[in-house]
Amino acid sequence: MDFEFTPETRLFREKVSEFCAKRIAPKWVEIDESGVIGSDIVELLASQGLLGLVLDEDYGGQGGGFLEATLAAEELAYHAPALSLAVLYLLQNSWTYIVQLYGSEEAKVEVLPRVCRGEALVGIASTEAHGGSDVAGIRLRAERRQDGCWVLSGEKSMVSLPSIIEKVKWGGGWVLICRTGRLEDRHQSITTFLALMKKDGHVDPAIKYKPWTEFARRGLDTSVVSFTDFVVDDRYRLGEVNKGFRIAMEGFNLARCLIGSVTVGCARWLLEQGISWIKQREVFGRPIASYQAISFKLADHLKELEAARLLSYKAAWAADKYYKQKSSTISLKDIAVLGAMSKLKCASLAFEIGEDVMKWFGGASYFKELPIFRAWLAAFSYVVGAEGTENMMRLIIARETLGREYV
Repeated sequence: MDFEFTPETRLFREKVSEFCAKRIAPKWVEIDESGVIGSDIVELLASQGLLGLVLDEDYGGQGGGFLEATLAAEELAYHAPALSLAVLYLLQNSWTYIVQLYGSEEAKVEVLPRVCRGEALVGIASTEAHGGSDVAGIRLRAERRQDGCWVLSGEKSMVSLPSIIEKVKWGGGWVLICRTGRLEDRHQSITTFLALMKKDGHVDPAIKYKPWTEFARRGLDTSVVSFTDFVVDDRYRLGEVNKGFRIAMEGFNLARCLIGSVTVGCARWLLEQGISWIKQREVFGRPIASYQAISFKLADHLKELEAARLLSYKAAWAADKYYKQKSSTISLKDIAVLGAMSKLKCASLAFEIGEDVMKWFGGASYFKELPIFRAWLAAFSYVVGAEGTENMMRLIIARETLGREYV
């Protein structure tokens, strides 16, 4: 066991940090306030090789590992703690990898290099109005025509990226989870597709979306997306028919590995803001850092943040062992558990740290002139449910440990 990064990995992290400090940090408040991520930002991330970092070089990627992707996610979230940019980034390094694993060669060659160049984006469309965590209970249907194409009709309720996909040069869409059999067959009748809302610069009229109004993590729009007789060529099917549930779970597991590091970066920024404040803010003639009520809470947060960071790194390490190194010592179950643990631990900690930092700042933190609230509320998005609720993470951990007959 070695807790030291290789010189190459350290250099990579330094370069990402320098880039983010120079090009991203000055813009994050403006992005969050306006609620707009422009195509120029997408292209900027792509210019640094950050979009599709884990994808093979054959498809325009960097061929990097999930540990490197985790470090980049942490730095991006630290320098833009409202998290919209970090979330856009993690989508392009988790769900695009699912496309690489399970997509047809034709679809991969068509879409993935364009993602790496910032000309296209890929997200996930899973959640429906009746519930998000029960993926096996989704109802959006895909019916196969005689010519082999699929016709999709239905609605997804919390889908990221549609307005940004409209802005980028080529287009993009989502890994779409569909029902291709009877509802009562649950996970045995789920199929995944790459559903392109925009292609070659043209938006498909069979797809409509209506954005939600979010109070945080703004810029990365979240919408209700409806599909009305939307036709998908079979070359955009991911994996086998009715075998898509496992594919979807793999995607969520990889996303959660990165979410841990995203929320660690957010927590780092929040805690640094708090430390700077408590060292200068005086009450009764002393800096408030000198009071144990403050300093002991800080010590607890530093301890927990270090534990959270190591857990996020271990989740990424496990993904690299399984996917990149093809090691037989790591299983998909290990990645599922570590990803769930990482998201559960890191997201809740970021929110708790944000709450305490808000209290340390006192009334000043309640005004928009101080950006503390932006990071605090952004972390909250992952506490309340994005990519799985807290209780869903607990269910995964318990079920994989005890067995499905107990949980």
